[in-house]
Amino acid sequence: MLRSLFSLTRIILCGLFIFLAANIAQAQFKASIQGSITDTGGGLVPDAKVTLTNTETGKTQETTSSGDGFYRLSGLAPGKYKLTVEKQGYRQKVFDNVVVNAEAVQGVDVPLEPGEVSATVTVTQDTEATIDTENANIDKAITTQEVRELPQFGRDPYNLIRLTPGVFGEGARGSNGLSSNLPNQPGPGGSNRSIFQTENQVQVSADGQRITANNYQIDGTSVNSLTHGGAAVITPNQESIKEVRVIANAYSSEYGRNSGAQILTVSQNGTNQFHGSLFLKNDSPGLNAFNKYGGFNNAPPVRVNTHLNQFGGSLGGPLPIPRFGEGPPPAFRLGRDKVFFFFSYEGLRSTISDTTNSFIETPDYRSLISQLRPNTIGNQILTSSGIAPRIISVIPVPCTAAGFSATSTGCRQLPGGLDIGSPTGAVGQYVLSSNPVGGGLDNIPDIEFAQLAVPSKQKGNQYNIRVDYIVTPKDTVTVSGYRSIFDATQSDASANSRPMADVTTHPINSLITVTYTRTISSTTINEARFNATRFAFNELQSSRATNFGIPRIQIEAFGLPGTLNKVIQFGAPYSETTPGIFAENTFEFRDTLRKVMGNHAWSFGGELRKEQDNNNLVGAARPLYTFGGPWNFANDTPLFYQIAASPQNGGPPSTQRHFRSGTYALFAQDDWKFRPNLTLNLGLRWEYFAPLSEANNVLSNLVLGPSGGQELTGARIVTGLDQLYPPDRNNFAPRVGFAWSPKKIAGFVTENKLVLRGGFGIFYNRIPLVDFTNTRANPPFEARYTICCGTGNEFSTPFADGQILYALGANNTPFSYPANPALILTFNSNGIPTNTVNGTKQVEIYGAPADVPTPYVYAYSFDGQYELPHKLTAEVGYQGSASRKLVRLVNQRFIFPNNPDTFFASGVFFPTPDTTASYNALLATLTRRFSHGFQFTGHYRWSKSIDIVSSDEVGAPTNPTFPLDVRQERGPSDYDVRHYLVGSALYELPFFRGRKDALGVILGGWQVSGIATYHTGFPWTPVIGNCPSTNRPVVCPARPTQYFGGAGNDTSNDAFITGSNFPGGGTHFFSTIGATGFGPTAGLLPGIGRNSFRGPKYRNIDLTISKRFGLSRFLNEGANLEVRANFFNVFNMQNLQSLNFNTSSTNITDPNFGRSPGGLAGRVIEIQGRFSF
Repeated sequence: MLRSLFSLTRIILCGLFIFLAANIAQAQFKASIQGSITDTGGGLVPDAKVTLTNTETGKTQETTSSGDGFYRLSGLAPGKYKLTVEKQGYRQKVFDNVVVNAEAVQGVDVPLEPGEVSATVTVTQDTEATIDTENANIDKAITTQEVRELPQFGRDPYNLIRLTPGVFGEGARGSNGLSSNLPNQPGPGGSNRSIFQTENQVQVSADGQRITANNYQIDGTSVNSLTHGGAAVITPNQESIKEVRVIANAYSSEYGRNSGAQILTVSQNGTNQFHGSLFLKNDSPGLNAFNKYGGFNNAPPVRVNTHLNQFGGSLGGPLPIPRFGEGPPPAFRLGRDKVFFFFSYEGLRSTISDTTNSFIETPDYRSLISQLRPNTIGNQILTSSGIAPRIISVIPVPCTAAGFSATSTGCRQLPGGLDIGSPTGAVGQYVLSSNPVGGGLDNIPDIEFAQLAVPSKQKGNQYNIRVDYIVTPKDTVTVSGYRSIFDATQSDASANSRPMADVTTHPINSLITVTYTRTISSTTINEARFNATRFAFNELQSSRATNFGIPRIQIEAFGLPGTLNKVIQFGAPYSETTPGIFAENTFEFRDTLRKVMGNHAWSFGGELRKEQDNNNLVGAARPLYTFGGPWNFANDTPLFYQIAASPQNGGPPSTQRHFRSGTYALFAQDDWKFRPNLTLNLGLRWEYFAPLSEANNVLSNLVLGPSGGQELTGARIVTGLDQLYPPDRNNFAPRVGFAWSPKKIAGFVTENKLVLRGGFGIFYNRIPLVDFTNTRANPPFEARYTICCGTGNEFSTPFADGQILYALGANNTPFSYPANPALILTFNSNGIPTNTVNGTKQVEIYGAPADVPTPYVYAYSFDGQYELPHKLTAEVGYQGSASRKLVRLVNQRFIFPNNPDTFFASGVFFPTPDTTASYNALLATLTRRFSHGFQFTGHYRWSKSIDIVSSDEVGAPTNPTFPLDVRQERGPSDYDVRHYLVGSALYELPFFRGRKDALGVILGGWQVSGIATYHTGFPWTPVIGNCPSTNRPVVCPARPTQYFGGAGNDTSNDAFITGSNFPGGGTHFFSTIGATGFGPTAGLLPGIGRNSFRGPKYRNIDLTISKRFGLSRFLNEGANLEVRANFFNVFNMQNLQSLNFNTSSTNITDPNFGRSPGGLAGRVIEIQGRFSF
């Protein structure tokens, strides 16, 4: 790993050298100040000298107003500036405190008064934009104060993204404190590890779009996951953030890659004054409240049981520079006005003590098998290290708890557990399901019911450093970086919390950015940037104590009818990504030239991004076995076998891939001050997303046959591809916006009070790699096998005619299992398998169609902002979007009807670009700027979002219920809510505020801040679990074919706890005719509309109460100690989990239909102390 970091560093330095030599550039910051300079009569003043000074670093920039009286100063960091304007014949105008927000254009118009230059007019109050007169963006600046003061679960600053107008998110946490995804979102989800989430897919939707459309940047460089859209691989710690700008609708052509929210984080920099912090935060389960609804079957309420400590600090200031023997002592001098540094650190230590109740085997059972079957694979597993579950207590239960009837003779309760039989037969001999007791009851307890500890522990360290070097008044170099190191050990409740199943993961996420800015003239800035982003981990190395040479073992039902939910399992969790070996790199070059010409502020630039996905999904080579009861396990006779193998030799597949992708973009942007009160934003962007390739051409795809019925029957598998699909280079994206501040409207004087803004733009979306990388499992490289059933001739044959190979690995790795010759496939000249295994189609094909156009979105908005008295600003407007060519993952056997049962593949899954979406919303915002210790912002949205599928991620929740006709899937988006309200506030209580006497110290310094969220319910779709025939692959699940009416529409919590909207169950309100069995379905499917019902509403208030103790008498003026308590869901409001697709809650035949599966988190309390100076 260290070698990889050194390699990245070498590449960065080489890239920097090349870029400096070529004098290429890209800005460190995108913020600007611009405006018009006028005289008292409103005439434009040309050739005025404009000087801007950063009050933190002392850096100055100068320019002169154009012939149109226009000026612009670019490349600014967020913060406060001093603006000076002067010209002969006019009095000098000085603005002492101009507030510049991150990545935004701040309008400051300057009226000059006639007089001597030596006569100065000084404006001392903060000069901050109250209305946005320079562009049409719908956005918000999340300030340093908001990041420091507003409650954020786990100190994750991305929790505040949802405070932006035009962005939807609820910030909910599950009953266990983990992130609660928006409905039916299959990706990695929001952060469950504070700022240490490997891929933090924040659950927010901007402009009605998919969460995968969001784009994350830190200091202007991408920190996006390659695999999952809308996920950040670096979540910055609070101490390192200067400001975050979130743009829901961006009309500048500088923004690309994605069409959703642009989340632009600017890291903290050093200044001429030393400043820093230390903090400690504690989460203790004893402070938390239980929620009010535990779930189905009268499950008890639960609380968040995470014990967590977070700690860290920061230090910044002028960088001490060695004198190298020159000049008088001391040996170091401070780099004031020259070199600045900033360093931050955050650590996390967490333990979670969950519990679960389940049946487990007894020590007596393990001893019995060891005695009677000493040479079996089962005994090797039962005598492996870490086999014993973590038992807290054994709970005596009767036989009926294990599914036996009260009169059953197949179970006997004993002091040590339940006797359910004994071994019978011989090794390799199947025990029939008709003989669940095997050799009969033997007075030895075989299973017991126990409460088990399910512990996990986490350790994280994040380091951030930034150095700014003002080489000359015209040259600045900045180097910044983040490095997050995380360790987590998780026990597996489904494997009965055995230490043998523990998996330790050790991801390391890194970001390094180098920036060079050159001021060529007072009107021209050239800027250059290079960055490298990486995340990697290897669970084979970090989980050395876990033996992946033991398969995943499932003992189902103990051989008892009706108890399939009572499963005993051994071995580490089973998935292709366990153990995970991941390594993903992004290298990015950006180039921008900014030039002011007259009243035009031009930006020209481009970017190049190279992406490497070197993941190795080794878990696929490890088998899973299922046994029909404990006596078949004792005899080494599995019922079911699942494994991924090479179809060429039956051995472990080659799972290592070196996928490559990239992005190329060019843009031109003109911010035209057409009139002093009218700004036009005109831009054009071209963007090209290179198709997926593999460095060694280990890539295959299914090429469809001729149209007209032979698409599948005439298909062929092609290998050695240099790219998965043809490129789409036609991605031109025009953008236009305007901001008009009329002097009068409808007879009312509105000058400097009202702005009307609007914009339109086309945006293209990069398709997440997760939609394509399943091609690694394509033949001839790999096939996924599921073989059933091995029985004693009841309904099959032993070991499924010898095709089930039951074995352990030769060592601790998944690669060490023996080859199974029964899995070998033969291929014809078209690369198509000509034989089957177990009489079934064991091949799935993942690939891409011949035409994969880039998804694009039309985004548009119109709004009006008005400055009200008392520091208030009101905004009302319209926001909308229309999405085209979005992808859905669909089995092509549904699309093309001519695919007989002899077709070789069970499924052909292509990301199909045939879906659309639309969104329309009314937005209303009321903001009070910080004054007299108080600020608030409230956003209301009334909206409707319609789509066909609400995510382009791969997963069961995104499966269509009628894939044959995409039009039949059109309905409300899974995350559509009709009404949404979110507000935040900061309030410094006025009592003894600013007092430095004893009363001020004791009673002053109190602050209350909080976030309130409300929205109406999410939509959901009733389904039936039976699989109707469509003369193609079966549809599973299907929508009911008819709704009879009469169901309630109550969206209260009580309705979804009791299921009172559907008294008597779902079958009383829906017809299943045509959706059961395999009969004809013409005219019946697809059934009722998708997302035609609504779930429970959501309400939540998070609150922070803090007390600040001033320490100026001991340290500097700004030193203080703050003690705070964060209350998440402060009033312990009852909120419910959503009703997700194809679950017990939405299946009309399930007794829990129409009920929420459980409650969200109850009140959680965090205590934090923070010292700052």
